[in-house]
Amino acid sequence: MRMNPLGDPIEQFLKRHPNKHTVKDVCVKFKISGDSVRGIIGRRSLKHLVKPDFKQSPLKEEGPMARKSKAEVTAEARLESQLRAKQRDKQDVDKKYRALQDDNAKLEKALADALQIMNTKPNVFKIKPQTQKSHGTSTVVALASDWHVDEIVPKHKVNYLNEHNPDIAKRRAIKFFDLLVRFIRVEREETHIDQLVLWLGGDFYTSSESHGTPVAFDTMTAAMFAQDLLVSGIKFILEQEPELKIHLVGSVGNHSRMDKKSNVNIPREQELSIEWMMYHSIKQIFEGTPNITVQLDSSYHSYVQVYDKTIRFNHGHLGWRYNQGLGGVHGPLWKAISQVWDNQISADLTCTGHYHSWTPASLARPYMVNGSNIGVSPYGANYGYEQPAQMFFLIHSKYGIVGQRPLLVDI
Repeated sequence: MRMNPLGDPIEQFLKRHPNKHTVKDVCVKFKISGDSVRGIIGRRSLKHLVKPDFKQSPLKEEGPMARKSKAEVTAEARLESQLRAKQRDKQDVDKKYRALQDDNAKLEKALADALQIMNTKPNVFKIKPQTQKSHGTSTVVALASDWHVDEIVPKHKVNYLNEHNPDIAKRRAIKFFDLLVRFIRVEREETHIDQLVLWLGGDFYTSSESHGTPVAFDTMTAAMFAQDLLVSGIKFILEQEPELKIHLVGSVGNHSRMDKKSNVNIPREQELSIEWMMYHSIKQIFEGTPNITVQLDSSYHSYVQVYDKTIRFNHGHLGWRYNQGLGGVHGPLWKAISQVWDNQISADLTCTGHYHSWTPASLARPYMVNGSNIGVSPYGANYGYEQPAQMFFLIHSKYGIVGQRPLLVDI
């Protein structure tokens, strides 16, 4: 049973006026029933403060009157509980109302600010076009790898997402060299360009001995066809850009191994590669050409210094595995670079291929993976789909790696 909230005021009243007021007087003054007054007096032992006629009061009767007093007290307690609940509800409503008022005030201020901006007349000044190119010199880097010129991809084997054969391979190779020259000229609008690093990254053919993959030629014919495409493209660049210095860098792929019994033979990786012979043949073809230099390293990695940046090249088939890892190539490749390769020779950028998955570089990702000219194949469909593309970017003498873009060769 809850205490009557008038208990303290009644007690103080009786103590200030001892033996001067009856129960009835208290009832009249505080506007409550006699049973409530009698209950307060009994609980607080205040009988000695009430006038003597209190004991002769009919309100002191026991029985039904006493039970009625308990019922009345219970009802009052229930009413008080309901009143407090209503008060809490009112406080919640008031709180929400104040929050709505605050939100409304913020919206009114935002609207006033927006109207002020809209009503403000802009101070327009004249911008003149800049005719001078930006300062600095840039070197273009183009990645050419994973062309697989001899492989046949029927449309119905890849849900009509792609088709490939030697004729399509030739058209895509022509498109690659055409786009390369075109974007060199586009970038010249902003910076001086006099050098091209052209990476020959391997897997230019698939090979007739590659696990039953359908191909159009035998291995040697495929290698000679790939060489024809590369030599023709390099001569096209020389004709279109006679002042451009071209630095060729060769990396062998995994499809060009002569010894198919041994999937990987790292000590003789280059010596067992038909592509390695093809690169030396290309070097001999352009021997004596003033604007062409050729870099053929007998190691898996090749390093090229461009201004203050060191660029690392490798085909991508050794040292790490894709393994469908979380994040694609990023985790395994970054682990190989940071924990192995950079501990040997540090590089500012690593360029690789093999996985047919074009991946641009960034400040937090100092590597890029080249795409492919062949596009999706029945085997490659297990790893996703992307358009046939090769990588193009600039190394600026001041700003570093800029202007990354895929050369989309599918025509």
